[in-house]
Amino acid sequence: MKLLISNLMFLLVLAGCSSAIPDNPTAKSILKENPQVDILQYNQLIYTKVTEPELIKDNFIKSDKLGEIKKTTTSSLFFKDFYATKLPIGTEIFATDDQNTYTLIIELDGDQRIYKALIEG
Repeated sequence: MKLLISNLMFLLVLAGCSSAIPDNPTAKSILKENPQVDILQYNQLIYTKVTEPELIKDNFIKSDKLGEIKKTTTSSLFFKDFYATKLPIGTEIFATDDQNTYTLIIELDGDQRIYKALIEG
């Protein structure tokens, strides 16, 4: 009985602490604020297009191809990896040469675009 109570207390403390850990933004939360936003999802993270040149401090060089956009949608329901709101199906997604997992290079119509992950905390 002591073990059961001890385990229950541990689970309650763990559950209480988990709410203090911030969650990364989801497609649903982003699209709710701005339905016109240019985002994509890769590796369960939401990435947004970098539009201000001053925010691109490094010259990124594309590396390994990670995949292609599978679906273009503005619906947040079942928004999955390789889904995007603006990028057309077939758009190629690349890693950066420094393996920065929070920066992606998108190649579209011969141009490269930078997308940065939206990370909380």
